[in-house]
Amino acid sequence: MDRRKFVAGAGGLMLSTGTGVIALAKSGGKLAMPSQACKMTVLQTPGPYLTADNPLRSDIREGLPGAVLQLDIRAVEPLACAPVEGVVVDIWHCDAIGRYAGFQNINFDLASLRMTGPGADYSSESFLRGRQVTDATGVARFTTIIPGWYVPRLAHIHLRAVMPDHEWTAMTTQVYFPQALEQAVYAGGAYAERGQNPIGPDRDIVIKGDMRALSDLTLDIEKDGDGYKAAFDMTIG
Repeated sequence: MDRRKFVAGAGGLMLSTGTGVIALAKSGGKLAMPSQACKMTVLQTPGPYLTADNPLRSDIREGLPGAVLQLDIRAVEPLACAPVEGVVVDIWHCDAIGRYAGFQNINFDLASLRMTGPGADYSSESFLRGRQVTDATGVARFTTIIPGWYVPRLAHIHLRAVMPDHEWTAMTTQVYFPQALEQAVYAGGAYAERGQNPIGPDRDIVIKGDMRALSDLTLDIEKDGDGYKAAFDMTIG
């Protein structure tokens, strides 16, 4: 016999069935079926350049040149997409010419995409790294630049979200850029000397041709004065 019952759950109700538990989000006094709940964030590796402690700051540029990007990361819970206050959000990425702070960088061969040895050492630097805590609207705001590229990656920004006092709940992902925007940005300014990124989605060692994941993780970017702005919802839970 198919036994079903409703039980109280965090932020809503759970429908208990013989085959599992289905979350029903509670929003505005109404129940939302799973199709109306918040879409889960595609998780990705933190990569080799994750540091333990990023500076607590909103502007992470340290005077480096590049196309200015105001990036809002909004932490939301998965049932009703409600904002979550107090989440620690870290971001980090390379500069306009592909360098990471905090590490001795790694060189890769363009043809084989294999590591060829150590690169330049910026282990004493902290540029383009920062940490913020989400406010009452669930937002952590950063001022940065659009990153450059390096082999074997598409241009990307790393994100990490941690609930206070719950390190084990850390969630990491990466966000990407529309190709047309990337090409336009790389045509001038601090990016011009390196030119366009030769790595496409099929050769990126993290995306590996997964166009659905790339679409879900690509920022919707708008012009903002002389720079750009974007927002990204990161589902926590």
